Formats: sequence, C-alpha cells, structure tokens
Amino acid sequence: MKTTEHVEYLLRQGKKSGELVELGFPKRVVTRVSRRLREEKRNTRLQTEKSKARESHSQSAPPTETALVPPKPGSMESRIQQLEGRVKTLEEFGADMEELETRIYDIPTLGLKQRFECECGASGYVAVCISCTKCGKEAWWGWFPEQ
Repeated sequence: MKTTEHVEYLLRQGKKSGELVELGFPKRVVTRVSRRLREEKRNTRLQTEKSKARESHSQSAPPTETALVPPKPGSMESRIQQLEGRVKTLEEFGADMEELETRIYDIPTLGLKQRFECECGASGYVAVCISCTKCGKEAWWGWFPEQ
C-alpha cells in the first residue's frame, strides 16, 4: 500500500492530521491528502445541494385541497429548522478548523521554543535564520536572552 493510500485510509477512519505526522508519516503527504479529501467532501456536498435544488424546481407540487399552515414561532418545526441551521454552521466551522489545523502543522518551527534545549542547559532560547528569496539578505528571528 502506498503512503498516500495509507494516509487517505487513516484520515477516512477519523484520524487527525497531527496524529499521522506524529506517527511518522511525511507532513507534506498528510497535508496534500487531507486537502484533497476536504475538497472532495466540499464538491460532493455542493453537487448534492445543486441536484436537490434542480429536483425541487423540476417537480411541481401536486395540487392539494388543504392549505399548509406555517409553523408557529414557538413550534417544534421552527426549532428543528433553527437547530439544522446551527448544525450546518458548525459543520462548516469544523471544516475551516481542520484546514487551519493542517496549515499550523505545516509550520516547521511549531512549538520549537518549548521543545528546544541546548547542551549548555538553556531552554527556549532559539532562533532561525531566514533569508529573503529575492535578494538573499539573511536575518535571525527567535527568542534571545536579555543581556
């Protein structure tokens, strides 16, 4: 089984991206597969909504002799509709949170300040050298001891 297939299988089983990275799967692979699965889920949801909209427009309601009474403001039906709206909002929020989580795990220096301990015994004092990819100028960003 290829690594991407294995990662996809585990993500579909409900494993989190961070867990897979901790298990030793390459972060780039986990991120790529996670994004692809999210896009597939989004596209499926959009296609389902579009097909439902088409079906409701194409099918005309048969004439009825009784008129439907709209639900009262405090009725169970209106509460159910409110809850369904909230659930949809929460699901969208969850998808956004997964994307943010994936983006955060892509940061190579994530948690470095808390994890770094030097041979001299100092901890938390760490900096990384960054460079401008246009001009090549280098700079140091990090946490330095006060002097």
